[in-house]
Amino acid sequence: MKNLIKDALDAAIIQVESRIPTTKKKYHYISVMDISPLKVTEFMKDNNIPDDAEFDGRANGYDAWDDFGLSWTTDVPMTANDTLTAKKKRFNNAAFKFVYDKLTSNGYKRVGYNTGLLKEFDDTTAFDMYMDNDFDRLVRYYSLPFVKV
Repeated sequence: MKNLIKDALDAAIIQVESRIPTTKKKYHYISVMDISPLKVTEFMKDNNIPDDAEFDGRANGYDAWDDFGLSWTTDVPMTANDTLTAKKKRFNNAAFKFVYDKLTSNGYKRVGYNTGLLKEFDDTTAFDMYMDNDFDRLVRYYSLPFVKV
């Protein structure tokens, strides 16, 4: 079982890493509260605001706006921390699918189990166990929902 899980998780991390975007959207906002409507286009040119900017408001928490402005997004590179966060977020779902496919095609069956037994894994995730090469613990983790037929 350990080798099957390792093979499945190796394939899962390759897929996850190939699907992590290299850029993310950055939100920009600039107030136009004190700008007359006729001066908005001049203000946009002076402040390098793109033509596809939209009118937007800053919510005050009471179903109204405290400010009125222009907003737009730009693409910025993902940081190392952003990439790691995206990997962690996507890995667990991909890992389960890859492990499920690998184990069920090799004589294992998915079964119900007492989810209270997952308490042992409250301090970690499948991603963390995989990155730490803790395959013995991963075997215990995946042994709960899968049994050899």
